[in-house]
Amino acid sequence: MKNPTYIKEVFENVKYTRKLTKGDIIYHQGDSASSFYYLKKGRARVFMTSPDGAEHTLSTARAGEILGEAAFFDKIPRISSASALSNIEVAVINEETFITLTREYPQLALELLGLQAARVLELSAQLDAMTFLKADERIAKEILKNLNDKNEVCLTHEEIAGATGVTRVTVSKILRTFREKGILQTEYGKIIITDINLLKSLVN
Repeated sequence: MKNPTYIKEVFENVKYTRKLTKGDIIYHQGDSASSFYYLKKGRARVFMTSPDGAEHTLSTARAGEILGEAAFFDKIPRISSASALSNIEVAVINEETFITLTREYPQLALELLGLQAARVLELSAQLDAMTFLKADERIAKEILKNLNDKNEVCLTHEEIAGATGVTRVTVSKILRTFREKGILQTEYGKIIITDINLLKSLVN
């Protein structure tokens, strides 16, 4: 992301918001995109659904991040869905609101272009990982990508499985192996990293 602090400052002031509960859909794959969303509170999952109904997680968004902007700018049907992983609040930015914001904050358009470039690189790296990395490397990489400042990851086994293209059973087995090696500890819905250097060595 080019300048997350600047983007956050702009979109925190948007007045029109929606509150959703865990499991609610923010937007659906295939829908037209008349708006995009700024996540003010909570966590959300962005995912794609294949024709046979299988879901693949593209990313997990946290407060301060933007959702659904690519389809809004491209004026094409959405290629992914987003759902609430917790109770959330999103600011809704439609075309009128966006035009008003860019007039007031001219730098915003450039910052969003930087964001789009970062998203493309992230998806490319994710595709490379799913194609070339072994399951334990994919999982280590996903954990490192989602670390907070306390060296914790608030992802369930299902969320990791969806993001890395492996089964939940495989995730559980690999996390158990990581735990036995002293790399991490697991709690419900949370992973605590105890040896960050050893974890990083798995993806080098």
